[in-house]
Amino acid sequence: MVTLTHSSDSDSHASPAGRRGDNESRARPEGWLFAAALISGFVHDIGLARGQTVDYFSTPWVVSPLPPATNTTSPQANPSGNRSPRTNSNLYSHALAQSEPEAPPWTVTGNVGIDEIATDNVAETEHDRIADIESLASAGATATADSTRLSGILSATGVYRRDIKDTGLDGFSGYGYANGSAAIVPGLFNFSLHGLMDDISREGEGLQNVLVQTPQETQTYSVSGFPYLTNRIGNLGSNELRYQIGQVWFVNNTGVIGTPGLNIGPITSSTDQNVREDLKMAGTMLPRLTSDVSLSGMENDSGELGSGDYTNLNGELINEYEVTRYASAIAGAGYERLHDNDFPTIDGESPVWDIGTRLRPDPDSYVLLTYGHHYLKSDFAGELEWQLSDLTNVYAAYTDSITNSQQSIIGNTEASQVGPGGADSGVSFSQSTLIGTLDDQTLSAGGAGTGSPLGVPLTDINNALPLQNGLFRDKSFRATARTLLDGDSLSLTAYYLQSTQLTAVGLSSSEVGQVDTTEAGTLIWNRPLSPDLTGQLSAGYSHLNLDNADLYNTSVGLTQVLSESLSIVLRYDLIYREAHPNAGGYLQNAVTIGLHKTFE
Repeated sequence: MVTLTHSSDSDSHASPAGRRGDNESRARPEGWLFAAALISGFVHDIGLARGQTVDYFSTPWVVSPLPPATNTTSPQANPSGNRSPRTNSNLYSHALAQSEPEAPPWTVTGNVGIDEIATDNVAETEHDRIADIESLASAGATATADSTRLSGILSATGVYRRDIKDTGLDGFSGYGYANGSAAIVPGLFNFSLHGLMDDISREGEGLQNVLVQTPQETQTYSVSGFPYLTNRIGNLGSNELRYQIGQVWFVNNTGVIGTPGLNIGPITSSTDQNVREDLKMAGTMLPRLTSDVSLSGMENDSGELGSGDYTNLNGELINEYEVTRYASAIAGAGYERLHDNDFPTIDGESPVWDIGTRLRPDPDSYVLLTYGHHYLKSDFAGELEWQLSDLTNVYAAYTDSITNSQQSIIGNTEASQVGPGGADSGVSFSQSTLIGTLDDQTLSAGGAGTGSPLGVPLTDINNALPLQNGLFRDKSFRATARTLLDGDSLSLTAYYLQSTQLTAVGLSSSEVGQVDTTEAGTLIWNRPLSPDLTGQLSAGYSHLNLDNADLYNTSVGLTQVLSESLSIVLRYDLIYREAHPNAGGYLQNAVTIGLHKTFE
């Protein structure tokens, strides 16, 4: 599935006094990135997820003004069977429509909108609060394709912002997401492409309402693609060889952030490459045994100010033996070598191994739990996808890996799919080579191939930790639960992330050994109030130990569907940041009213 967006701003603009992240750097990424993003929109198989930022302009607050999908067998498409507006993301609504048997091979839908935002603290300062009114004009399109050669979705929306008082925020921006695949030579040579353009909080406290919290925004552009060859080797098994390359750029607020209690280094662009060879042998040696010879070489180059030139060579024989139809045993063994030209303290090599189990209570659910040695350390890893009922599902994952901010963004995007809430992400190969291999749908390993719309929101996980250069050991636990109750949609996301700095990047960087942690949770409730009116309540909390700050937010919104293609939205946000000691805290109220139209 594919969805992308583009953003550009003036080369420089003022930063109000007191605003966090005054050091700004603005540069437009190369034009070929956006061209590649557009092309990528026409490739990939339809998946599952949620993405508040990406989906906002084409479908405010994930309430679809489009006609209900004709496939009413899916409870998430139209649970009540009537004309009540669905609490599906716009991306998922298009995916459902494209998957219908009578759907054309490709569709294009446009969207335009006007939003007015009134806020009492546009600079997000503790004192000398400035009230302002912001006007946002948006226009974009969503394209889908589903054929024997191409499948995917692309959604791109450009936005122009203008403020009455704080003209330093005026400029163009955009949002989007991409994920797709194309069969160049069916059954032999394929190509997949992924992309993301979104706003990220450098502080790692999340973006409660990206339209309001512009001072925190750092525009992120990420595109990655990989060609891969698949072939059958006699009766031995199937083989896949792939080369994967990704690039990530950052615009606005990319320099050092130094405020009382908060010290974050700069962030620079990065190139991520991965060569993988997988030989999968299903039932070759034993009828119930699936073996995978997984060889990989990963390289991430952020330059001397980033991770240096970090490489990870890994080889492992992964075995999964089906004890019963409901349970299997997992065992793996191999070797790894880590190296960095600029940071020799990262260098190391050792055997890798895994033992674990996978439980399958039903065809749409599984629990995967392993204990093993990877990234020079022994720890647990696991993933859970549980379809409790047709209306309720749960996702959870835990990983321990060595990575950097840039590689995480690229990996999270590559591991994402699109579903009822937007773009969700699972476990990427760089986070766990074992789970990444078992989940790999192109290898038909069965892990993530359940078709369940499960994973953590991509926007949330990318905003969870401070965004800065350097290599880190990241321990990540994240979970999401969703349910439908009498037409109401409820989702709860929670995560705990721990990041230990392994490299020092200049005098402005935090120290080696520093541990950053984030605990956060978000609850969203959508309720149809009438056939054409839907309400939403949300509440969120996050705590970052780096500056010992607590961030609270709550919002209430209404979406009135005026016609099948026109909707009006009204939303109130209350955002409160409490800093300890009291420096950098603020209170902000904001009211948004918008008019949005889709057209074919």
